[in-house]
This record gives sequence, structure tokens and C-alpha cells, in this order.
Amino acid sequence: MLPDTNRLYPTLTEVFGKLDMSHLSADDTLELANSSEECYAGLLHGLNFIGDTFITFADNDVLDFSAESLCQLDHCLASISILLPALTQLQISASGRLTNNKLTRQ
Repeated sequence: MLPDTNRLYPTLTEVFGKLDMSHLSADDTLELANSSEECYAGLLHGLNFIGDTFITFADNDVLDFSAESLCQLDHCLASISILLPALTQLQISASGRLTNNKLTRQ
């Protein structure tokens, strides 16, 4: 789980935390929680791959990158840094709603 400190772009995360999920069915909420968690894991795996790729490049003296490639990487990493905490917030909100629904039904 990501800590809530040192976030560069808290706005999207805060907006996701305010989403009203009351209109979602239990199945939809479960799907949202699971999908958010899977996307989070997929993004982390992608970042791990990028890191491993850079290590391979360095080991093989591949040291030059085009300006376009660096801009694409910057855009990708900036997007991931925004999405990871937002996806975490979605998963927390959906899981919390599922827990609250279970408690209400008992």
C-alpha cells in the first residue's frame, strides 16, 4: 500500500475517494475493487520491467536515448505516479463499501 505522504498529484486520488458508489451493485463494487487491485499490480510490474530494462541497457553500454523516447517515458511515469494512488483509493473505497454492506446485512 502506498503511503498518503509525498504525493505529487493528490487531486485525482482525492476525487476518486469522493466518488459515490452507492448506485453500484455488490457485484459491480467487487469488480471495481478487484480491477483496481489488478491494474495497480500491472502498473507495478510494468515499472519493474522498465527498471530491469534500464539495467540491461547500462550493462550493455546502451546510453543514448532520443529526446522523443525520454519524453514518452516521462509521460508514462508521470501518468503512473498519478494512477497508482488513485487506483489504491478506488480499491479502498470499493472494499470499504463491500465491508459496510456486509455489516449492514447482518
